[in-house]
Amino acid sequence: MDETSIFGRDKEKNWVISKLTESSIQQNIKIVSVIGLGGSGKTTLAKLVFNDGNTIKQHFELILWVHVSREFDVEKLVEKLYEAIAGDKPNHLPLQRVSRTISDKLAGKKFLVVMDDVWTEDHAHWEQFMVHLKSGAPGSSILLTARSRKVAEAVDSTYTFDMPFLSEDNSQKVFEQNLGSAAIGLDPEFLQIGTEIMKKCSGVPLAIKVLAGVLRGMKGIEEWQSIRDSNLLDVEDEERKIFACLLLSYIHLPHHLKRCFLHCSIFPRGYVIKRRHLISQWIAHGFIPTNQAQQPEDVGIGYFDSLLKVGFLQDQEQDHSDEVTCKMHDLIHDLSRKILQDEFVSGIETIDQTKKCRYLSLTSCSGKVDRKLYDKVRAFYVSRCKLASDRTMNKQRCIRTVILKYMNIDSLHLFVSNFEYMGYLEISNVNCEALPDAISHCWNLKALHVIKCTRLANLPESIGKLKKLRTLELNVAWNVKSLPQSIGDCDSLGSLYLENCGIKDMPNSIEKLENLRVLSFVYCTDLQQLLPSEPYGKLRNLQTITLTFCTAFKHLPQCITLLGHLQYVDLSCCTELRELPEGIGALKKLEVLNLERCRRLCGLPAGCGQLIRLQQLGLFVIGDRTKHARISELEKLDKLNGELQIKNIKHVKDPFDAEMVHLKRKNGIRKLSLDWSSRWEFGASHMEEKLSVEERTEEELSIIY
Repeated sequence: MDETSIFGRDKEKNWVISKLTESSIQQNIKIVSVIGLGGSGKTTLAKLVFNDGNTIKQHFELILWVHVSREFDVEKLVEKLYEAIAGDKPNHLPLQRVSRTISDKLAGKKFLVVMDDVWTEDHAHWEQFMVHLKSGAPGSSILLTARSRKVAEAVDSTYTFDMPFLSEDNSQKVFEQNLGSAAIGLDPEFLQIGTEIMKKCSGVPLAIKVLAGVLRGMKGIEEWQSIRDSNLLDVEDEERKIFACLLLSYIHLPHHLKRCFLHCSIFPRGYVIKRRHLISQWIAHGFIPTNQAQQPEDVGIGYFDSLLKVGFLQDQEQDHSDEVTCKMHDLIHDLSRKILQDEFVSGIETIDQTKKCRYLSLTSCSGKVDRKLYDKVRAFYVSRCKLASDRTMNKQRCIRTVILKYMNIDSLHLFVSNFEYMGYLEISNVNCEALPDAISHCWNLKALHVIKCTRLANLPESIGKLKKLRTLELNVAWNVKSLPQSIGDCDSLGSLYLENCGIKDMPNSIEKLENLRVLSFVYCTDLQQLLPSEPYGKLRNLQTITLTFCTAFKHLPQCITLLGHLQYVDLSCCTELRELPEGIGALKKLEVLNLERCRRLCGLPAGCGQLIRLQQLGLFVIGDRTKHARISELEKLDKLNGELQIKNIKHVKDPFDAEMVHLKRKNGIRKLSLDWSSRWEFGASHMEEKLSVEERTEEELSIIY
């Protein structure tokens, strides 16, 4: 969260922090409630407090974030609290054990729990939840955000704070910030109309952001005037005005973005959306043209970024494996479902909507679904539901996206058998040892994601029949030791993601995948070799190879130097990696060669200085053999940024080599570490051999500069 982009909230932040940390109150757990309209900035204020690196982090031993939303289900909230503490979902653990783990983690600690977007006005429900927090130390606090003052009363708030709207001055700053570069050099007439539009937003940050985001793409003065003069904004009620601003922003979205946005209605409130998955769903629905020069996945990233800019998607984050995620604001989420009206269904009891339903989203429900409800459905999301199987269900021709979470095996087989027209299938937390063979009949399938199916051991050999499959992902499938040979028959496969899998090697047939662009292994700790044989066959279009935390992996094959399109190679935390292939300098398009924590690397190959596009390296090891690169090869790598560690400086023999490095010219490097030798060369007892810039005198470092 970039705090410099938030205006006019310092006073509110300081007030909330002072109340959360004051020691004069006798309550065991203080509760501070922030009350305000949706979109007024309550969550943003809570994040400012949550991320405070001074008072909050010094005062509290444990700081947790729980998104609550409308359904106040005590058991689900306890699971979310467990996830915030343990960093993972409880996954079928009994509630008693989950509760005990929470109690143990909180025992005797002064904690802060931020509970965002609370709706319950039932005091009894709140008391049931509070039981799970009683083991914390005195002085612990809860920061709660809600739209209704009745919520604050139901939870017996110690303090209640009414969220103010932004001042006109701060509203203008938010407006200009979200116009971005479009605000530079605008004619006075545009600026005047923009100010008038901003004032109609009544100081509500979300409304200002989305309208400014839409305006930034409008070049004509008439378009700006049409928004200013829209009668949708001529309402007095503040809550209705916020919705009107959001609706007006949607009306002015380009058609292709409208379709992509409405698709997001399928997800529950507060859902963490993975960019890769969302783009694959858009492709499955035909929202992204496939006949352009660009790959559809790259076009999809542009669509995704556009929805971020207009504020319809928000909270973009990137994790350790470069997975990009986002969320939707609850008001934006409500907007998507209101626009769809009867085309969206979230309950199996809705009989009168069966003929119109296009988006079906079911969570925590049970019973029999009217088979007619599926007839026109294009996107289907189901989680934690016990649905009675209807064996008379017809094959559904309209369905394109299917997301199945926490389903029983019978339901999995039924849906796969009847949804053969689907283009996207995501299976998560299903207790199955094998995927149904019927999946091979899903001739239109373009993306298959299997996530946290921990008992899964095999993919069907018939998977090679999926000729349109573009993306295959296996995540947390420790029992999967290999992929079927038929994987090489998936002619369209462009991305293969394996994370937390027991995979040991890859089948020979993978060499046939001439459309493969991304090959990713993360936490595949048994993987020892990338491909079983050389050369790489038809893999000429590979652009990305990721081998992060593959701790048994020892070397890259020589033939990798023939992959002329390669742009990204991440070998971080491959702790057994010893050598890189000679001739790696031939990879002229390479921009990332991440070698961080490759602690046994003996040296970089000679010629690596030819990688003049390289932006990330992380580690440069000076070897003691003629085949290894000398330190002078860093001379032309001026685009390097981030962190750089140079090891084995003791092997620098020629002072002229060191003079050629010109480290001071490499302005992008933010952190530099210099090691006289490899700290792993002699074992742990020689850790003191580390040589850092700060620890050595200027004279000792002069050979480097």
